Amino acid sequence: MGIEEVLFPWADQRGYQAAAAPASLLDEVRRSIERRWVAGEIDAGFYRNSLSSFRYLRGCHIDVPASIILIAMPRPAHILEFSTGGWAVETVIPPTYVRYRQVFEDVCADLAAGAAGSRFEILSAPLKALANRMGLTAYGRNNVGYIDGLGSYFQLVGLLSDAPVSDRAVRVRPEEAALGRCRECRICAAACPTGAISLERFLIRAERCYTLHSESMDPIPEGLVPPSPQCLVGCMKCQEVCPENKGRLKYERAGISFSEKETAEFLGLRGESREGLDRAADKLRPLGLSEDALPFARNLRLAMPLMTPTR
Repeated sequence: MGIEEVLFPWADQRGYQAAAAPASLLDEVRRSIERRWVAGEIDAGFYRNSLSSFRYLRGCHIDVPASIILIAMPRPAHILEFSTGGWAVETVIPPTYVRYRQVFEDVCADLAAGAAGSRFEILSAPLKALANRMGLTAYGRNNVGYIDGLGSYFQLVGLLSDAPVSDRAVRVRPEEAALGRCRECRICAAACPTGAISLERFLIRAERCYTLHSESMDPIPEGLVPPSPQCLVGCMKCQEVCPENKGRLKYERAGISFSEKETAEFLGLRGESREGLDRAADKLRPLGLSEDALPFARNLRLAMPLMTPTR
């Protein structure tokens, strides 16, 4: 029995989408990314910070990993409120950030519970590239993955398993695939405020993407002002205007708000005050974002002058 006989009914029951492929695909995707890096198509800094740390099969605890499993689950954006100057401002945390790591563990445990006799382990690999090659997603011109019925508002979870996948369930593409709409559409390129999305090539210029810089404490390059002032991290401009996403984004309250005092302390975070940083981390911990307090505070300082109070 192939893993797909358990995987696909399990995913359908939960409103997820899934794909499976032989574990050998990992090495093929790794070599493809390295070739692009060597050829200069991928920015050296982006490769170093975002692509070089994947483990693939290194350190795998499964004796003979047989299959890769990718699961796409719908995720909403979350609203986080800050009070300042007698007003409240709402910031958006885009889909996938909230409880990102916990989602992997939950999905892995849930699938394993219904697949007795098989072992599963969380996969450390470029999931977006794998999902495209496995036929689960297609790239938009913004290099974001899209799925019919979900648009781009989903989280990918990657797993390794010792359960084999049958040939009839495998849809591995020989090369990357793009959305057909993108051949003529230029909407996201026009909306990108930093010029990261190019009309001359399909691969974005990651070094110009505000999202990537907003996730770390490395200095944000001059000129990359917060393009979506309501976002506490990232930028949703290209996804918000994309026709594939029309009517698909859902919002949920994060259930956490910062008082005037907490907001003032948060805006002042720069790492010097251990106590202040610990308090901010504790505040964000229920969202699985305790390690992101410093970059989030920096992003809020940059975006606050551009925000409109909600009440």
